Amino acid sequence: MSKLYRSRRDKKVTGLCGGLAEAMNVDATLLRLLVVITTIFTGGTVIFIYFVAALVIPKEPGYDQPPFDPYAGSYGRHGYNGGAWNTHKSHPNHAPQHTGYNAPYDAGKTNNIDEMMKDIEKKALQREVEELRAKVARLEQPIDIKKGDV
Repeated sequence: MSKLYRSRRDKKVTGLCGGLAEAMNVDATLLRLLVVITTIFTGGTVIFIYFVAALVIPKEPGYDQPPFDPYAGSYGRHGYNGGAWNTHKSHPNHAPQHTGYNAPYDAGKTNNIDEMMKDIEKKALQREVEELRAKVARLEQPIDIKKGDV
């Protein structure tokens, strides 16, 4: 039997059932099902024991990944280059830009995106106004009703 840790790979809530399953060499789903069934029969006492055990049992040693940040630089990989080919070659005119995890967000990009969104909204509104004017013009056309036609 190996040392007991809370699992980092097979976790739903705290990783306790995943770690127990790895230590006892059983399926984690069966262990979770067993915990749910015993919770029903013990009136919820297992939930208290589960969280106390989760506080006591340490996490599995390994690398903690930072939370995903879409504006941060990449780790050891090159970021999106606009779909250009031959990304593995270095470009003599461009110096490599490495931004750290806590790099400040480029506010200039935000303004550019905001301007683009305003332009798209403006064009959509203009198109909608033109369509509404066409509908109004079509509805305002005089209807020729001749006498005698029924």
